[in-house]
This record gives sequence, C-alpha cells and structure tokens, in this order.
Amino acid sequence: MRPLQASDADAWLAGLNDFDVTKWLAAVPFPFTPADFAGCLAAAEPGRHWAIVDAAGACGGIGLAPHLGYWLAPRAQCRGYGGEAAGAVLAAHFANPAAGAVTSGYFEGNTGSARLLTKLGFAETRRGPEHCRARGADLPHVSMALSRAAWAAANPFTLTTPRLLLDPLTEADAPAIRRIVTHPAVGPMLFVFAPDLSAQAALDMVRGWRWTGTPPFRLALRLGRALVGTIGLKSLDDPEIYYFLAPELHGHGLLSEALPVFLAAVSERFALPRLTARVFTDNPASARLLIRNGFRPGATSAQATPARTAPAPVSSYTRP
Repeated sequence: MRPLQASDADAWLAGLNDFDVTKWLAAVPFPFTPADFAGCLAAAEPGRHWAIVDAAGACGGIGLAPHLGYWLAPRAQCRGYGGEAAGAVLAAHFANPAAGAVTSGYFEGNTGSARLLTKLGFAETRRGPEHCRARGADLPHVSMALSRAAWAAANPFTLTTPRLLLDPLTEADAPAIRRIVTHPAVGPMLFVFAPDLSAQAALDMVRGWRWTGTPPFRLALRLGRALVGTIGLKSLDDPEIYYFLAPELHGHGLLSEALPVFLAAVSERFALPRLTARVFTDNPASARLLIRNGFRPGATSAQATPARTAPAPVSSYTRP
C-alpha cells in the first residue's frame, strides 16, 4: 500500500468502471469519470487513504477515515489482498493507544466482504437500508463495528522459534508466572515483583499485560504447553523491553531464540526507531544477551526494587 497518486488514474478508471465492483460500494458513482478520480485524489488524506498495488500495478484502494472501506479490481480479487491490506491498516490503527473502534459494513449479497470483515473481528451492529450511489437506490445493508478487544482477540500477536511459542497471556498463566518471579534466583533480577507476590496480585498483573494491539503487553514463552517465561514491551513512548525465564531453564539458549524474533516483530509492527532495556550489573548473562542483539550499554544508576533490600546498580541499554 502507498498513497494514491495521479498515475493511478487509469487503474482506478478501469477498476471502478466495472459495475461488478462498483455495485457493492456506497459512495462511488457509476460510471466513474476522470473528474471523480481527481476528486478522490484531492480528498485522499496521508495516513488515511492508500492505493493497493501489486507487481502489475495499482489494483484497488483502501481507506480508514474513520469508516473502513476498500475495493479491488477483478484481477486482484480472491488472492488475499483484501485481508492483507485491511489487516495492515487495522494493526496500525490499533497500535495507537488512543484509537477507538472502527466501523464498516457491506450490502447484502456481498459474501466476500461479509467473510472478510467477520474474520477481522467485526461484529454486526444493525441492518437497514443504505444508499448505493452506483445503483441509485437504497439497498439492504449490514453495519458492523470492530472494538479494540475484538481486534486483539481475532488477531493475536504470536511468534515462533525452533523450540518456543510466543503468544498472548491468559489468566490461567498467573500461577506459573507467580512461581517463576518469586523464585530467589529470578525475582532479584527483575524490577516490579515482590518476593511475597500474592496470587491476586499476579492475576491483576496478567490482566494488565493482556494483548490489546498496543503496548504495554507481555507474551508468554511456552515450551510445549508450559509457560516458562514472558517477554514484553512497556510503551510506545518508552519502548523498554523486559523478559524473564524459569530458573531451571537458564543456560539452555531459550532467550537467545526468543529475543531476536521478538525485537524484529515489535520494531516492524510499531515502527520503533529504538528499543531500551535495563539490567542489574550482577546479571551479566542478560547483559551479554542484549549486546549480542545489538544493544549498546549506557549509564549506570542505583535503583531499588521490591525484591532487593537496598538500591543496586542498574545499567541501561539502547538498541538504535
């Protein structure tokens, strides 16, 4: 996807003068004229409207302003382009912590759009007539909406390594997390966990780390079916990463598998120019792991944590 440009005129005129395309669109006239394209070009907002382009050139359009709308030329249909484009637009939308729900819909009979929107997580909100400009009539229409929670549920953030599955936490993970972070070999190396962390506090933390489409979140590190650690991202404004692993698995290279995959995924998904981390100076294994993955050491300062009786030196790391 890229911004709409004047050179797309021929592709749009060809695609939107196919009545089998335009008859499913609410606001597009038929026939679609050069003046209509000029109006679309003038109204296209950066970051809100895009041309869909493949190796053969422009083949459709998509916009979120704030209603999600899209179309594809016949040659580009049934190739997964709609889901790929809409998924990218929605992922970018929900990466903004302040982003609200998205609306969309389809005219009855448009089974392709019905399937696509349902797969993306949209739910029906009403049925009623809507005007179709190309057909010059009010037609049966299904309105739909997509909440942040529904988007996150339908589009979980999952990653894999040769041995691990990284996926969203659930409330059922709280006991395993509590067991790991209260272990005397793990807790003092972390920043937020008390050695007497209660079951309820662990559950509340997991609820706060749930995948919602934007940080803060943590992903479970699963070895087989067992949760053996977590890895997460603090926020977009303060892109600190954090992780821990069950003590019985230290030295097995699992974080060496998980960290580069996670770093690449969050950097791409959230367009992060940098990432940061903090490590206690008495945790040299974690420092070596960060350096191997492109982090550079920075300042050292003393910090108190719930699991340490006195402030201890902490080094900061940055990955440009």
